[in-house]
Amino acid sequence: MTAALVTACASILIAVLAYWLNHHGETRRSLRRARIEWVNSQLKDLYGPLLVLTETNEMAWSEYRTHHVVRNDDASADAPLLALEDAQWRSWVELVFAPAAQEMRKIITARGDLIIGEEMPPVVLEFCAHAASYDLLLANWNDIGPSKSAPIRHPGSRFPSYVRESYGALKAEQALLLSKAAR
Repeated sequence: MTAALVTACASILIAVLAYWLNHHGETRRSLRRARIEWVNSQLKDLYGPLLVLTETNEMAWSEYRTHHVVRNDDASADAPLLALEDAQWRSWVELVFAPAAQEMRKIITARGDLIIGEEMPPVVLEFCAHAASYDLLLANWNDIGPSKSAPIRHPGSRFPSYVRESYGALKAEQALLLSKAAR
């Protein structure tokens, strides 16, 4: 009788332990799947489109500066643009820079919940303010001062760097999560 009781208790203990281990493993797999889905969404819905638009805009800006900026010194930055320069600048702003910035702002506004971290990075807010200021520039093009630039300056290389670094970190995390899931 004692042997039967020990066998029954051992069987119950083994069943409970097996259930707990299975439940624990399934919980870990569910959490890993949820994390993979989250990272995939961050890449697909926010950082991937931002990276493409940012890199495209950076190439366009470089092309514009190389072929259309005659002045290179800071003293002439506020000087009135020549008629040809003004026409070129207006075309690039209306057709390239403003639409790209406004599209990036729209993506950030729609999918800001996917931003890495607990708070919105200041550089992202600075960029969104710059993108919003294009509306003012385009609406009042003829009344804007001689430089005819967006009233709120672009945050410079900090924004493309943030997007590149965030995208790279997410791709690395995605690869790590996928390799762990495959095991």
